[in-house]
Amino acid sequence: MASSKILARLPGLRHFIEVAREGSFRAAADRLHVAPSAVSKQIKNLEESLDVELFRRDRGRGGLELTEAGEILMFRCASVVNELNIAQDELHELRGLQRGHLRLGVNEVLASDLLPGILNNMHRNHPKLQFTILVENTPIMLERMRDGDIDIGLGYNFPPSPDIETLATLHRRAFLITPLTHPLARLRKVRLEDIADEDFIFPDASLALYQMLQDALVRSQVSVRNVMTTNSFTLLRQMVQDGMGVSVVIGRFLQTRREKIAFVEIDDPVFVRKPLTCCRLVGRAPTTSATAFAAAIKSIFAQYGGG
Repeated sequence: MASSKILARLPGLRHFIEVAREGSFRAAADRLHVAPSAVSKQIKNLEESLDVELFRRDRGRGGLELTEAGEILMFRCASVVNELNIAQDELHELRGLQRGHLRLGVNEVLASDLLPGILNNMHRNHPKLQFTILVENTPIMLERMRDGDIDIGLGYNFPPSPDIETLATLHRRAFLITPLTHPLARLRKVRLEDIADEDFIFPDASLALYQMLQDALVRSQVSVRNVMTTNSFTLLRQMVQDGMGVSVVIGRFLQTRREKIAFVEIDDPVFVRKPLTCCRLVGRAPTTSATAFAAAIKSIFAQYGGG
């Protein structure tokens, strides 16, 4: 197929991507700032050009759904959009504008822990750099990376996969966190048996730390009283500080806002920690901004003894 014919379809592909993401012509039109009829026409022209149906339009559906052909096209479009984003960054740099767009996925605990300092440093060094930060659990982060929504993922418990490249890893220590007035706050290290029957605040089951905790508690035959479960580590630390219970976190980076909680290292062989990993998708050329972020992560991990 001639490249000129492919390029001629780019407006239709842009409309297709927005409809697929939003699930309706009207919502896509709002994002594109055009009339719904214009979006519908672009999709119809694209379907006729490719000789396939891209969306199911059955009555009674809550929104438009991709056909099998639509799923294939959407998968390929993610790679195309990623490459176009890379080309845009490279062209900006070629013109000396030093602009870029870092699209990062990160676990929630890191968004209030490690990440702010890195972003502040990058902003000072690259004031025209734009950031998009998506806070997700690791499985969702992987999906967003494969869909082309993010360039780099930073989080725990990434499963081994041939399409994921590990850029840096760090094995962080596990800490019991308690209010400053708690008897265990005076200790330097604890074992899991030391927290038996304590009021405990658990991370949500969707988070990697939850399974690590459950496995360790079962192996050590230790029981605690579950007083709260949350998917927010900010709230978890706040409730520990307020005396509602104790909890466990992985790692102790410097906080931008000093909290009134004690960090007591867990020294127990049954507690198996998962590494903190910075990774990206194999086969996609990294943007300059993603390369700069990866370099910053490697430098910080090296300071803490990571690879």
